[in-house]
Amino acid sequence: MNHFLAREGDSTQGLLNESDSHHASRVLRLKPGDRISISYGDGLVYEAEIENIAKKSLQFKIVNERRRQNAPLLQIGIAPTKSNDRFEWFIEKAVELGVQKIIPLLCEHSERKIYKRDRGLRIMEAAFKQSHKGFMPDLSEIMELKNLDKLDLPEQRYIASLNSSERIALSEIDFKQPQLILIGPEGDFSPTEVAWAEHQGFKHLDLGPEVLRTETAAVQIAAIAQYEALQPE
Repeated sequence: MNHFLAREGDSTQGLLNESDSHHASRVLRLKPGDRISISYGDGLVYEAEIENIAKKSLQFKIVNERRRQNAPLLQIGIAPTKSNDRFEWFIEKAVELGVQKIIPLLCEHSERKIYKRDRGLRIMEAAFKQSHKGFMPDLSEIMELKNLDKLDLPEQRYIASLNSSERIALSEIDFKQPQLILIGPEGDFSPTEVAWAEHQGFKHLDLGPEVLRTETAAVQIAAIAQYEALQPE
């Protein structure tokens, strides 16, 4: 079944927006009576039946619940890469792997200082549909690192920086608990930023002896977090 992110509805019925309705009827050639997969981005995935297709909307009724996706607990603060394609590749994979929140960071060594959130949201929605996800991550506007303290930060906080010899291994992190992990630009976090993070209670994270690209480090963390979260208690 084709999977859609519904913006309006409940556990009995709902509507697709104009863009998805057009895609369903004109591209996929779906019609009333056909079955589709639906999620509101809250973790629940439903099987639904198309009831009516109008010019700007598609109405469906929920037939049954297909599955429930556990809520992801990992937040990643990451400096957008100089190559926009590489950063958007990470955003796509973050949706597929299951990340709760993505926070683009503006750092002292950032090579990209502007990021268009609207474009990121479109990429995320496409990945959401392709992978039949139940949860849609939150993508914030780009912000300076020092403004993170204005957010409601989880107790477990880590910064992946090369500017420390005392680091915690990934294997020591409890990925069954909420956490925020910061990944800096290719030039790493500055000493000032590291000092700020330490003052805010961030611990240093060890990603191994190799120096990974920004987006590679983020995907590695997301993949390990998903694997650990799926393990039985």
